[in-house]
Amino acid sequence: MRMLRVLLPLVVAAALLGSAEAMAPARGECAGAGGDQPSRCLYRSLLPSAGLVADCKTDADCRVGYYYGRVEEATWLPPPPGLTHFPKPAVFWRTATLAEARFDCGAPCTVSYFFDARRKRLSVPRAQVLDVDTHRSLVIAAEARALVVRHLFSGREITRIERPWAEGRWLGEVVTSVRFDPDGRLSFTWLRGPDRTPVTERISVRRGRRWRRGTRGAPG
Repeated sequence: MRMLRVLLPLVVAAALLGSAEAMAPARGECAGAGGDQPSRCLYRSLLPSAGLVADCKTDADCRVGYYYGRVEEATWLPPPPGLTHFPKPAVFWRTATLAEARFDCGAPCTVSYFFDARRKRLSVPRAQVLDVDTHRSLVIAAEARALVVRHLFSGREITRIERPWAEGRWLGEVVTSVRFDPDGRLSFTWLRGPDRTPVTERISVRRGRRWRRGTRGAPG
């Protein structure tokens, strides 16, 4: 009974994090003024003494890392190609122990790192992330003129979706919505051709096999 009382709040919190609330950036525990002044923010997972830390000279010049135990012994992330340092991240707890640290690299560019506190894993930087399937460790991102589903940590390509998209600065302007559904399918709405006609699709995404049928996704 005592163990149940201890675990129940964690289960409830995990359920909330798995809902739409997971998309709200974590507030973090911050010291310092921020802005053009120094600050340090902790983003704690539900695991004891594990999470992310942002140590910033200004909000535009930070080092960001993950820690187990002492925050002072954090492992600092290497900036992705094209950046010499990080801006202050937006941190999203996709689950109670899976964090996405998202960095703005100039509109419409974003770069995300994923940190699995339970398994002690860190992804490579992933650009233009649109949604995450936390149950199957999949991520969908805009890569040039295609939507691409990959394994979150290995990077293995699962599905590539190509369509006669309307023109836009980047694919996110013509894919107006995209999400992984609880049944494992992918729903997305996109604008087709010069007339920008809205098209809504729902396709299967099968983790164990890569589907590639011309410009079609896996059949529903």
